[in-house]
Amino acid sequence: MTLLKIIGTHVVFHRMLIASAQRSLCAVLLCKRTLDAPIHPGYWGLFGGRLDAAEQPKHAVLREVKEELGIHPDKVALKALCDVRIRRKNGNEALGLRYFSSVLELDMDGLTLRRSSKDRKVEGQGLAWFTAEEIHHMVVRPEDRIAIGTFFQRSGT
Repeated sequence: MTLLKIIGTHVVFHRMLIASAQRSLCAVLLCKRTLDAPIHPGYWGLFGGRLDAAEQPKHAVLREVKEELGIHPDKVALKALCDVRIRRKNGNEALGLRYFSSVLELDMDGLTLRRSSKDRKVEGQGLAWFTAEEIHHMVVRPEDRIAIGTFFQRSGT
C-alpha cells in the first residue's frame, strides 16, 4: 500500500437554494478558472491550493479561502471529505489533494473574487452556485469532480 502525500487542499462550499415553496436544492460554489491559469484553464473548480512548507491541509485551505474570497476563517466550519490521488511520482510516493466541505450561507452579492497578493491577478473569472445536475454538464477540474461527487453522494442530495 502506498502512502498518499497531500500537496494541495480544497473546500466544497455548499448551501441550500430555494427552488420552490415546497423544494430546496443543494448547491456547490464553483469558480471559473481564467484562460491563462497554469493548470486546467477555463475549467470550473473549487477553492483552495497548494500547501506551503510544513503547513497542515486545514490551515492551508483556510488561508486560500481568505486569499481568494476574503472569507475569514471563523466563518468556515470544515469537515473532512476525502483525499483524491492526482499522480504518481518516484516509485511508491503518490501525490494527492485533501478535500473538506463547509456550509457557506452567502448570496452572490456577498462573494467577491480577490486579487492575488503576488501578482495582483484575480484567481478566476467568475463564480456561481450550481446543483449536482448542472455540474454534471459542466467542464470541471477532474479531481474536483471526484470530490464534488463524493460530497453529493454522502449528503444524499
